[in-house]
Amino acid sequence: MNFPRTFPEGILFDLDGTLVDSFRPIHSSFQAVLDALSINRTLSWEEMLEIVGTSLRDSLRCIVPEEKADESVLLFREHYNRIVLDQTLPLPGAGDLLGKLGRQGIPTGIVTNKKGDAARRISDHLGFQSMMACIIGEGDGFSEKPAPDMIFEALRILGTSPGKTLFVGDSPYDFGAARAAGLPIALLPTGTHCEKDLTSLNPDLFFSDLKHFSQWLDQNSQGIPPAGT
Repeated sequence: MNFPRTFPEGILFDLDGTLVDSFRPIHSSFQAVLDALSINRTLSWEEMLEIVGTSLRDSLRCIVPEEKADESVLLFREHYNRIVLDQTLPLPGAGDLLGKLGRQGIPTGIVTNKKGDAARRISDHLGFQSMMACIIGEGDGFSEKPAPDMIFEALRILGTSPGKTLFVGDSPYDFGAARAAGLPIALLPTGTHCEKDLTSLNPDLFFSDLKHFSQWLDQNSQGIPPAGT
């Protein structure tokens, strides 16, 4: 798929590693699970990045025995919910970008493998939720990425077509979901994967960060007036 160099009619974002830096509380919560289960292991930052992006249960299966998966999910969420708002920060340029899209009347949404309630809580805390048409995540009744189900629901809510709605993410899970749903995909190396890993997927667009993406939008939004004008 070759994304046309025109302004998209809608944009869907991943959350962790795309709009927010949430890896510190995630890393802390993984380690809290290991400690609570008396698993003698110190999870490195690099190891943490390798296992995130899929569903929480699948991530935890990489570090705990299968029979402990259910318990580990509860332990993770208990620890994570205590620290998440204090330790999750917007990535540089996120707020300005979302505000710009809102002023231009471009509908946006979040599709994440994070639990939906947690994603909405974080988004509300950071001031993102009011700028989003939808925030869909794990537990909201749809299969997690790379399945396309959450994207299809987001498209229904935004009222936009797949070919003209851009997905912005930071991982192969985002790439796979966008491809399965027929959306063009822009990837950023601001989360779990480096530039080499992401460009090898041959995404439609690649940006170094959100500010770079915002510059591209500025260059391709000629003639689009602010909403309400």
